Amino acid sequence: MQSNKFTEKELDVFTSKANVLKFLTKKIKLSKIELIYDFTLSDWKNDKQNILKNISKYFSNTIVIRSSAIGEDSFQCSEAGTYESILNINPNLKNSVKSGIQKVINSYNKKHNLNSQNQILIQNQTKNIKISGVVFSRSVDNGRPYYVINFEEGGSTTGVTQGEINNTIKIYRNVKSSKIPKVWTNLIRSIKEIESILKSTSLDIE
Repeated sequence: MQSNKFTEKELDVFTSKANVLKFLTKKIKLSKIELIYDFTLSDWKNDKQNILKNISKYFSNTIVIRSSAIGEDSFQCSEAGTYESILNINPNLKNSVKSGIQKVINSYNKKHNLNSQNQILIQNQTKNIKISGVVFSRSVDNGRPYYVINFEEGGSTTGVTQGEINNTIKIYRNVKSSKIPKVWTNLIRSIKEIESILKSTSLDIE
């Protein structure tokens, strides 16, 4: 993402995936962000038991354990898919939660990203998925004004991010809403809302 329209204090928000999602949660109306709980590697090192207790307290359904490294999702760059995400974890099984968290931490270590302020992001795992994927709000190769949607149909959410599925559709940014295929209408509306909030038209949204 690229923008110079935020104050220095506001820009501090755009340092990690968790921070961006928490910022957007307070503002979006046309889309939904699943419940968030996050903590730093330093927090985990010093207070594992309390963190595990909080996870079992806040979540009653299946969770996903996600990376949220400093700089992973920022105005300067996007590193989508660089680190691990662990799916299908029961929040009440402490050993499973600990193992999932450690796998994400190991993925930081493999990339030699040892920042103690890197975060772990816990969220409810979305159910009843029909379509999932990644949207770029400009063409990746040349920045042309197209929404580029890489998607897969069905309950899986990993095909696009792991490079196994490559269904792609491009929608011209300035096309009339009535010309957009119905299946994508609400998605494009929600992306435009996020662009307005973030004051940027160069986004990478998973």
